[in-house]
Amino acid sequence: MACSWNTTVLRSERDVLHVLADLRGKRWLCRGQPSPYGVLIPSIDRGKLQDLPRAEKLMLERQSIDLFRSTARFFATAGEGGALVDDVIALMVLRHHKVPTRLLDWSLSPYVAAYFATCENDKDDGELWSFDEPLYEIEGAKQWRRWPETTSDGSGHPSKFSDAMTAFSLKEPPDWFVCRFYKFYPGFPRQDAQAGAYSMTARFGRNHAEAIAQLLQKRSRYHRYVVSAKLKPMLQRRLRESHGIWVGSLFPDTAGAADTARTVFSGYGS
Repeated sequence: MACSWNTTVLRSERDVLHVLADLRGKRWLCRGQPSPYGVLIPSIDRGKLQDLPRAEKLMLERQSIDLFRSTARFFATAGEGGALVDDVIALMVLRHHKVPTRLLDWSLSPYVAAYFATCENDKDDGELWSFDEPLYEIEGAKQWRRWPETTSDGSGHPSKFSDAMTAFSLKEPPDWFVCRFYKFYPGFPRQDAQAGAYSMTARFGRNHAEAIAQLLQKRSRYHRYVVSAKLKPMLQRRLRESHGIWVGSLFPDTAGAADTARTVFSGYGS
């Protein structure tokens, strides 16, 4: 699928570092992907899950949340406690542990996003997506007046928006898009380390790139960068040496540490 976003191919170390510094200054949200997919599709809408009907995806989503809660309630940390009472927060936690969800994760740090654009698929170009989050706050708030049924009192006022009112309904919901931050502090370790935010749509099968473009309208306020494959080793080294960003720092828990330890065996087919 062709990408409708303005796209810049970064071919030199200087180009990449300039873009990352610029994005940090603008405080845009960023997302890295290790191959040039050209789309922003959540994991619940990929592969064998892609064509499942809404009712079945809702059922799988509910089962995963309930099973997570029934197990995690015995040992969830304070930062994970919100996931035990808020369905979207639960999806945020599950997203970090590779459970298929309708969420995509973003970061306030372009350097974190750059890590995810370069950490896999060494022979492929990576891609870095970015958009103006402050503008989203303005334009996103206008959605609820168009769809007052998404608000708890039917007023369409942004302060009354409740994602749960329509996100989990069997009936096809309004085509809204939201980007949420983890509302509990401290969060869980991966969330805090990655300075995370999460985009979500009410409908399944939605390309978040299209949703962002439709919402922001101004093409200058969202941009996609392609990072040349040849730059990946250099960027991984620079991110670790200059910014302390590597797998060990971004996954600061026992599961992440075990994944790091597994790299010892990477050359032996394990």
